[in-house]
Amino acid sequence: MVVTAGSSAGFVLAFLALLEHGDAFGLPSPGYPCYRQILKALGLRPHLIETSGQGRWMPTAVDVERLAADGAAGLLLASPNNPTGTMTRGPRLAELAKACERHKLWLISDEIYHGLEYDGPAETALQHSDTAIVVNSFSKYFSMTGWRIGWLVVPEA
Repeated sequence: MVVTAGSSAGFVLAFLALLEHGDAFGLPSPGYPCYRQILKALGLRPHLIETSGQGRWMPTAVDVERLAADGAAGLLLASPNNPTGTMTRGPRLAELAKACERHKLWLISDEIYHGLEYDGPAETALQHSDTAIVVNSFSKYFSMTGWRIGWLVVPEA
């Protein structure tokens, strides 16, 4: 576990640790705009994955296949997602995690809204992958606006 100055610092640290200048990283769209701005500021390329209501506003294993074919380095998944509020659970989360592992893509799971879901518990990507990186923070769940403490759960390597 790595403690950070909020979740944004966690994303910066994760991107800097995993990626080389110019690398592309998959982001669901719609999604939190800061992800792509952080990537751009670091000299990285956001690779937007257009999602739809039919797919619950989440990427699919086919999207991961396309990311791999396009040479992207990984996928950022937020569940619950900002701004759609949708979650990826069970078989679909497992399918995405396994597709990332199969193609040697990094999976970064934004889990800062865990605990703020109402139609069932959110699942962590760590239930399906030993190599996923989880980003979380105290500010949302504990209503600690202005108190920026975040953390990363990272694989040993």
